[in-house]
Parts: sequence; C-alpha cells; structure tokens
Amino acid sequence: MPLSIQNLTKTFQGFSALDAINLEVGDGEFLALLGPSGSGKTTLLRIMAGLDRPDSGTVDFDGEDFLAQTPRQRRVGLVFQHYALFRHMTVADNIAFGLKVRPRAQRPSKAAVAERVSELLRLVHLEGLEKRYPAQLSGGQRQRVALARALAIQPRLLLLDEPFGALDAKVRRELRRWLRHIHDETGVTTVFVTHDQEEALDLADRVAILNAGRIEQIASPLDLYQRPASAFVHDFLGGAVQLPGQVSDGELIVEGWRTRAPDGAPTGQVILGARGEDLSLADEGLETRIVSVSPRGFRTRVAVEIKGHMLDLDRPAHDPISDLAPGRTVRLRPDPIQLFKA
Repeated sequence: MPLSIQNLTKTFQGFSALDAINLEVGDGEFLALLGPSGSGKTTLLRIMAGLDRPDSGTVDFDGEDFLAQTPRQRRVGLVFQHYALFRHMTVADNIAFGLKVRPRAQRPSKAAVAERVSELLRLVHLEGLEKRYPAQLSGGQRQRVALARALAIQPRLLLLDEPFGALDAKVRRELRRWLRHIHDETGVTTVFVTHDQEEALDLADRVAILNAGRIEQIASPLDLYQRPASAFVHDFLGGAVQLPGQVSDGELIVEGWRTRAPDGAPTGQVILGARGEDLSLADEGLETRIVSVSPRGFRTRVAVEIKGHMLDLDRPAHDPISDLAPGRTVRLRPDPIQLFKA
C-alpha cells in the first residue's frame, strides 16, 4: 500500500483527537474519511499533509517516512473548503503558483509551465478563463481552479478537506460527478474528508468512518450500508431507528416482540437497527403508530413512531404502507434484522 499509517495518536490539551489510528490507502484509490464534527478526520488529513505532527505513530508513503519530510518534500496536493486562492493573481497564475515557487534547479521552463496550465484548464473545463481573477468566478469555478492548482505539481497524494462545503446543493452534486471523473483520469491517490454521507458513498472506492478519534469501520460504500460493523455506523449512515433488545437461547426480544434471532447474532443485551426501507407490514413485528402520510407523486413519505422513536419511510405510492391512515397502529417487521452488541 502506498500510504500506510500505523498507531497514529494526537492530543490537543488533553483531548484525544486521534487514538491509535491504523489506515492503509491503495495506489490510485479514492478514500473518503467520513464522520461527525470532532471525530478526527481533518486532524488526520493535516498530519498526512505535514501541517500537524502526531504525538506518536508513523506515516509512510511508498516506503518513505512522511514525518521526516517537509510538506514540500512530500509533494502533496491540498484543496480546502474555502479555495485559498490568491485574489491578486489570475486563474493561470494561481494554477502555476506551485510550479513557479520551486527551487530554480527543479523549476520548469516558462513554456512548460504554460503548457501544464493549459492542460489543466482543459481538464477542469475552464478553458478561456485563464485571465480572470477569483472574484470574477462562481464558487464552483473557484473550486475547480483550486483543484487544478493542487494537480499542477503532479502530486503523489491528493488531499481534499470538505472541498464542496461552501457550495450549494446543486453545485455540490455537479462537482461530485466531475471530481470522480478527474480522479479516474489522473489516477492520483486521493483522500477526501467530508461529513456528508451521500457525498462519501457517491465518490469513494472505500470509506473510513471515524468516531471520537477512532476508525469504526473501513469498507466499500455498499458493504458499509449493508453490513455496518457497529450501531454507530448504522446510525450515522442515517434513516434508521435503534431499539434495545435481548438475545437469549436463539430468541430475540425487542419491545415485547419475540422472534428467532439471526444466525451469528450476539447474545445478551443488543441493539436492533432498522432502516425505513427494511420495514414491511406483518402480523408480528414492532408495534408502530402512523404519524403522517405525505404523497409525493410516485413516492410517499410516511412518518412513523416506534416506541417513542420517529422514523421517516420513503415508500413507493403503491406500497401497502402508503395507504395507511395517520393515527393507525400496525406492526412492521424489519428484514434483514441487524443486531449490534449493546
């Protein structure tokens, strides 16, 4: 693995930002670091970039000790949420900046710099805007310039810290597709920090979910969603209700509902996690009260209450649950049944 992080620890005034992090990123992989605010994802990214140092642990890239190198020696491309473009420089000069400040012996010729800038302008679809200044660009265009500037130095590792956080939802969706296309074209190993679950699942080859300075799970987007390793992962990916239960002698008991526990279920106190799409009407299941029914064309939003927990079900208009009247009590059965150790 080109990027290998072992036992990385970082504290700030007694607060543990990173707690024995182990992480490996493959050559050309697109990895997302996903987690709530304060989970440690930006601290981890800053250590990779050389902007912070850990208290202990190692960071190696292609067998080199990153911690022994300066940020410039690491040849890492960085893109931040707020662009960090030079306002007094044109688009072309912003993109070329990393090349022009290299030591004289490593600095490309003016012709080579101009050729690289033109190549990147085509790559990020900003041809013809090279003489404009950042203030003359939209937010989405500025972020494309920031990415082109990061790519100009031909980085070995590209680090993106909430790059779309300052943009509106429509532009974010457009840039997500574009960023994945750019990654597939360049093949540069990329680590992307976000707190947006949809963004991470859309973009990444694998996602590492962080919680309180620890990695809860690393997996493909599909595996994370279908096979969460903990109640935290299940809950963080959204649209779920979690109920306390107990497994004994192969039987699951949750809020008065008894059923056979799935194979391999933990025993003792457990947490049942259920998403809206996993629930269906049944003769036996969780007692549920219909709170509201909101038709939305071919889909219907059904709000339900399960033992004091609220959950929105997004159902097809023809689904039996969509025909239920508010106030009615029914039983819903989760399938699959996902259990986590309490």
